[in-house]
Amino acid sequence: MPLSSTSKKARWITSRFILALVLFVVTLFVFVAITDEIVLEHENGFDQNIFHAISFLVSPSMTRLMETITFFGSSNFIFPAYVVLVIYYLVKRKIKPALDISMIGLGTTGILNLLKYIFQRQRPLDPLIRDVTGFSFPSGHSFASFTFFGLIIYILWKTGIKKLFKILLSIVLFLFAAIIAFSRAYLRVHYPSDVVAGFCLSIIWLMLALWILHKVDKKTSPGLEK
Repeated sequence: MPLSSTSKKARWITSRFILALVLFVVTLFVFVAITDEIVLEHENGFDQNIFHAISFLVSPSMTRLMETITFFGSSNFIFPAYVVLVIYYLVKRKIKPALDISMIGLGTTGILNLLKYIFQRQRPLDPLIRDVTGFSFPSGHSFASFTFFGLIIYILWKTGIKKLFKILLSIVLFLFAAIIAFSRAYLRVHYPSDVVAGFCLSIIWLMLALWILHKVDKKTSPGLEK
């Protein structure tokens, strides 16, 4: 006997919830493991192995390219990008999504600054670019870019465009964020573990933020769900 549409939907929701929960737990475990084993215990084998593995890529032209790419994970790009996104929703008179996006953006900055202050990990001693200040853990470029482009992907899947375009755009956006994150390790302004931690933190934060906003939206007006 075929399942009713309600039963199918319930099963899909359950499967999606389980997948999301597994992803959350795995990324949280990896983040905690990096924090404990690498940052607090100063086990640098992973970082040195990655640095050695990508050293063959280093060249003046590649460094210039990575400098250009890394800009898109900086506050000079991410902050205006959030502002444009908020203004877009305000122009469409969708106040709640604009507030949701603002909360995620401000929360990202607050969490990043707090963790950097707590751990105060020093940056690699031999960067390929100059004038990089602040602490190393976690990578702000990795955290901010994966969070922002992850948010764009989430919004994208709430639109009515064709599924194929959603998949292709999602892949492009994710890969772009990944290249930004990679640029930080290439330029040796972050340890690879900082970059991986930033990625994990973006998943943890974005999933928590969207879950909280979803619960709030159910009690008030529609937010990013619409």
